[in-house]
Amino acid sequence: MLTFFPKPYPDELLYSIIARYHIWSGNDSYSDTMEQLFDYRLERFTILIPKHLPRLAEKTSEFGLDYETLLYQHTMFPLATCFFSKSSFDNILENTKNIDQNEKSYSLCNQNLIPKYLRYCPFCIRDDRDNFGEAYWHRKHQSYGVEMCDKHKCRLVISGIEAKERRGNRYIALETLGDQTDTFDLEDKSEYKVEMQIAYDIDYIYKNYKFIRNLMWKKNNLIKEATIALLFERDLATKKGFVRKSKLRQEFQSRYNSLELKQLMELLDQNPRLNWLTNLCNGQNTVVPIRFILFADFLAGSMEHFVSIINEQEPFIDRKKETYRTPIEYEKKLVLYRRRWLDAWNRNPNSCRHDLIKSDKAAYTWLYRYDNEWLLNNSPQLKKPNGRIATIDWTQIDQEFESMVDDAVYHIMNLAGKPVRVNRSSISHYLQKSDYIAANYKKLPNTIHKIEQYTESLDNYLLRKIEWVRSELEKEGKPATPYIILNKAGISYKDFKEFRHLIT
Repeated sequence: MLTFFPKPYPDELLYSIIARYHIWSGNDSYSDTMEQLFDYRLERFTILIPKHLPRLAEKTSEFGLDYETLLYQHTMFPLATCFFSKSSFDNILENTKNIDQNEKSYSLCNQNLIPKYLRYCPFCIRDDRDNFGEAYWHRKHQSYGVEMCDKHKCRLVISGIEAKERRGNRYIALETLGDQTDTFDLEDKSEYKVEMQIAYDIDYIYKNYKFIRNLMWKKNNLIKEATIALLFERDLATKKGFVRKSKLRQEFQSRYNSLELKQLMELLDQNPRLNWLTNLCNGQNTVVPIRFILFADFLAGSMEHFVSIINEQEPFIDRKKETYRTPIEYEKKLVLYRRRWLDAWNRNPNSCRHDLIKSDKAAYTWLYRYDNEWLLNNSPQLKKPNGRIATIDWTQIDQEFESMVDDAVYHIMNLAGKPVRVNRSSISHYLQKSDYIAANYKKLPNTIHKIEQYTESLDNYLLRKIEWVRSELEKEGKPATPYIILNKAGISYKDFKEFRHLIT
């Protein structure tokens, strides 16, 4: 039971809360702090999700900090799982609640969300001290891909405190670093527009996490369509939805050409199947949030705008239809193809629609796409077939096939060369009706029944092969040893004992 627990500050990382608790508790040993918080002295250091977070939540619940509050408001779990599929999210959420399975969720996030060192904004330190009396580690500043403070529009400072999990690392409070507000002066960072946009996007995700996550699940089918439509606007996709991958890759890389951003775009030039940019174009989910953020910024200018496109279902470009610079161009096409279609009909007034299509396929195709209602009203009516449609007399066919079975069996049994087993396959093949009988065997009961009567058992078939081998060896003047008979007849060793008395 805890006697106290620090009240979390806005956007404070759980790592920072634990670090402040360690100082306020007066513990000399980190192991004692871990024992008090997690009931486990060997609880490892992490800036993500502690393995025994459920135990900590049980103790902090009396201070108004339940499990969901800690997980969603003070860890990077929202950013890590924002673009997961629903099944993956449900699985990872269940694992975080299960101490035995929590290792899986930790390793999944660990690969893509941890910067090398903790970062801070010196102007946030100043504001935090003015507002709360002490500085603390901000969650969004530690998110992978963030290089700028979205509030003060300045670059984050690398603290030198390792964020990666290593033996010996500890929870270190930001206040212990001393006065860090004079590390540099506020300057114009307008040249870092892309880096600033990433910071805005990640802040937007943290503040609207549940809305974005549910939207991605509910309207997942619209994401690919919106992506292709936005690419088509920039001539990076065809009308049929094929992405111009090389051109897309070039423009994408030219937009994100700074050293820091280039490190975020690994695998672009490797195997296309592993290319995350191509996968995002195909509407696939990603476990690396910064990739989706970069892609959304590239398509729509910001994550917020991209989400609004999906949410409001803005009319996407109809890639199946041509685009015209002016209405006059469209009207010219409309008049031209209508006249061509009517001329074709006037030249052949008694023709059916199929014949008219052959005479001017281009006019028909254009009108079918863009003026379908007019086309239907100005085309020959569909003709109904004259008379009754011929039906198949299966009884007669069954009788014909049945009468042919006897001749087929006689032919198969007297074939020259290696014997062929008499069964449905060989009889159908002889009748040259293999596919026909296989597809309609239920409609040919008499034929199938007669074939089954003639179907040869495996034992009888092997006996015929043995006799054939004997006669062949006798003609060739070769010894009829059991091994030679076995080999030439194609009898397996497991059947050898059963027919041995006939071979020896």
